[in-house]
Amino acid sequence: MLVQGTDFGAFSAVNQVVAVDIAHGMLTELTQQFTEYLPLCSDAQSLGLQPASVDSIYSNLALQWCAKLPQAFCEFQRVLRPNGECHLSIVADGSLAELKTLGFHVNQFNSVSALKQAFMSSQTQNNTWQSIDIKLESIQVYFDDLRSLLYSIKGVGASFAQHQHNPNRPLLTKQQWQQRVELSNTLRTEKGIPLTYQIAFIRAKRG
Repeated sequence: MLVQGTDFGAFSAVNQVVAVDIAHGMLTELTQQFTEYLPLCSDAQSLGLQPASVDSIYSNLALQWCAKLPQAFCEFQRVLRPNGECHLSIVADGSLAELKTLGFHVNQFNSVSALKQAFMSSQTQNNTWQSIDIKLESIQVYFDDLRSLLYSIKGVGASFAQHQHNPNRPLLTKQQWQQRVELSNTLRTEKGIPLTYQIAFIRAKRG
């Protein structure tokens, strides 16, 4: 079983978990908590595993940074055994709308149709997907202040420019920052300042 960002403590029938990350530091921290996991420092587009060696692949909010999704999905198909499955969650287009309201320009995420097309493009004559099921779900998270909200997006590979039309301009002035703080407070609910993600939940079965 191949995993990115998933806790398998509740799984009783797992023989081996291979934990994949591109950062050595993350894997070092993981092995301290999950000594039985096999760490693999690798890119999703080139896993370095034997063909047909994995039963299932799980990835939680780790693939939106991937530059070449068709290549990653082709690699998933290569390492999966026949009838093996991918279970993925990916940040999709339409996410972080509140940041745009606050005057930030957010990097573009893939649409559901683009994600499906990436799966279709990853197929070859000999390797196909039996099924590809994609469901889009809107999820809101809440923060005490704007600073913690902006800091949180780094964890899912999101980023933004300080100025929509010229990202090379200097950082926000103190006055500009205060204006955004005040604007963010107009969005505040009883739970805090909201940030909305559109998450694509994908289940794909290898042929």
